[in-house]
Amino acid sequence: MENYKKPFLGAAYYPEDWDKSEIDYDISKMKEAGISCARIAEFAWSRLEPRPGEYDFEWVHEVIDKLSAAGIDVLMCTPTATPPIWLSQMYPDVLVERDNGTHIRHGGRRHCCSNNVHYIEYSRRIVEKMAQEFGNDPRIMGWQIDNEIYLQGCTCPECEALFREHLKKRYGSVEAINKAWNLTLWSQEYSSISEIRIPVNAWHNPHIKFEYLLFQSDSHSRYIGMQADILRKYTRAPIGTDTMPVDGVDYETLTEKCDIIQYNHYDHPRDLHNERFWFDFIRPFKDRPFWNTETSTCWNGGDSISQNLKPYGFCRINSWMPVMLGGESAMYWLWRTHWAGHELMHGSVLAPSGRPMHIFDEVARTSKELDKCADFINGTKVDTSVAIHFTSKSWNMFASQPVLSGSHYYSYVYSNVYSPVVNAGMRPDVIGAKKDLSSYKLLFSPFMLTLDQGDLIERIQKWVNDGGVWVVGPMTDSRDAIGARFPDRAYNMLEEFLGIRQAYEAPDRDALIKTKWSDGSDFSGKDWYEMFDADSDALVTVTEGYPSMIGKATVIRKKIGKGTVYVLGTFPSAEDMAKIISLASADAGVSGYEIGGTLVVAPRKGENGEGLMVAECGNSTGYIVLKEEMTDLITGNKYSGKVELAPYELLVLKK
Repeated sequence: MENYKKPFLGAAYYPEDWDKSEIDYDISKMKEAGISCARIAEFAWSRLEPRPGEYDFEWVHEVIDKLSAAGIDVLMCTPTATPPIWLSQMYPDVLVERDNGTHIRHGGRRHCCSNNVHYIEYSRRIVEKMAQEFGNDPRIMGWQIDNEIYLQGCTCPECEALFREHLKKRYGSVEAINKAWNLTLWSQEYSSISEIRIPVNAWHNPHIKFEYLLFQSDSHSRYIGMQADILRKYTRAPIGTDTMPVDGVDYETLTEKCDIIQYNHYDHPRDLHNERFWFDFIRPFKDRPFWNTETSTCWNGGDSISQNLKPYGFCRINSWMPVMLGGESAMYWLWRTHWAGHELMHGSVLAPSGRPMHIFDEVARTSKELDKCADFINGTKVDTSVAIHFTSKSWNMFASQPVLSGSHYYSYVYSNVYSPVVNAGMRPDVIGAKKDLSSYKLLFSPFMLTLDQGDLIERIQKWVNDGGVWVVGPMTDSRDAIGARFPDRAYNMLEEFLGIRQAYEAPDRDALIKTKWSDGSDFSGKDWYEMFDADSDALVTVTEGYPSMIGKATVIRKKIGKGTVYVLGTFPSAEDMAKIISLASADAGVSGYEIGGTLVVAPRKGENGEGLMVAECGNSTGYIVLKEEMTDLITGNKYSGKVELAPYELLVLKK
């Protein structure tokens, strides 16, 4: 990667959609806009292999030659998300089968079953041919596998047979399944694993629904890993798969064989601040910068537009955000809006006519600014000692049994924990269950119904005993590894580890329960309460409610070894969560920045110095109180103390 100019400002380019006469013009406008890389071949399987075993790479070489001559690097994509019609005509079973027995028909994308032997075989062939053809080309800056893998819900015979193998591997026998899932309830016992079908009914046993979600994720991980193994034989360029982590795919496992994390995001101006979460989520996966492989220059749209004109400055801040938060690229989808076919109303850099969109100058400005700050960007990383757990297993457990009506795991974590943490001026890593904890001082584990995820429990206990500060709950540790409750205790490990005992738990969406801090001030919880036998470690106790609840603790602070644990038995209000974060931060010896408004705050540190990237992302005003004087690398201006930020203002500050 040292041979390539970073950070990258790029765009998805589909030369197969255009007459050859347009390519030179497109590339000339890329140069004018400051585009330094192009994603190609992503959906071009039918052009690359027009007939089975007949390959045409000449047009790709021509495009790479032209891009390279203009100083534009190439992100090469495997086209397996869009198999040609000859494959589904030869093998109709490659298409995803719905629960009514019908198959998806040709004409979309990501419509093939990742477990189908024919789809896998022909995917292997095209990937290997492409790797052999382009693997050693030094102009290829990296590889993208497939496109945006989701849980598809295929119910074909191949999936059903492999699902049974998944269950057999997990449980061993049908007797073990019957016992673990409590299938004597409602007379649901099976006499053989061969009788188990893929669940399709809303009232299916929640444990089989949970296992089916895990199975689908594992299937996609195998499929992506297969392609990564092939590419690895022929190229030294970094390999990734572009993701949009909005469902229960286990992205830690999906990307295990990848070198680099690739991520796609699209936002409305009112939601841009939400994107901070996903950048903080993908950043910790690998010890190297991620690539933002897709974002929109302006509006999103398929065949119709559901958004409005975005304000001036949005495109620039939207492009900068992934770089601020740990990436080394921002790539637009797409370079030039398609002239026919799908997504004719999607925003881009050029209109179908080839004329620049209204954001063209904003793109060019972003490119110049990235170049100006490149040394600082490339030589520093996001610096944090705060983490928040967010796991695919928790996502899928909530999906198979939502616990509280209308609940959603992501919304719980974002609203009740992530947002208060970033509002405290901190930059957290949002981590999975496998992430090493040794670099963190403060850890939040909210709404993790199960902590039984690998060796997580043992690692948390050691980390706390060694001095870590853990804010855990609510609802955490109340289920086993498959989502079942415990017949002999309230939690898997919390009570024994902390020496506490849960007395009651209760939903409360009508605010019947009243609580107070230990200093007598009011505390506001909501929706759900876990109540503990009170002792000297109680921070918050129940003052009104059911008579037997009064005096019970719902927030506890415990010293464990060299560390401290805060147990949250309810959803604190924003004000009370801010107080808990302040107490826990003081215990952990960490601090954020005093901020106001909707800011992205990214402390950076590395071989090229130390500093802070700050951007206003809500099209409003904001401020940050700096702890020392810093210089903005874009303007050369010096800042200290309280700094006001205008709407969509960006500062790249270095000490």
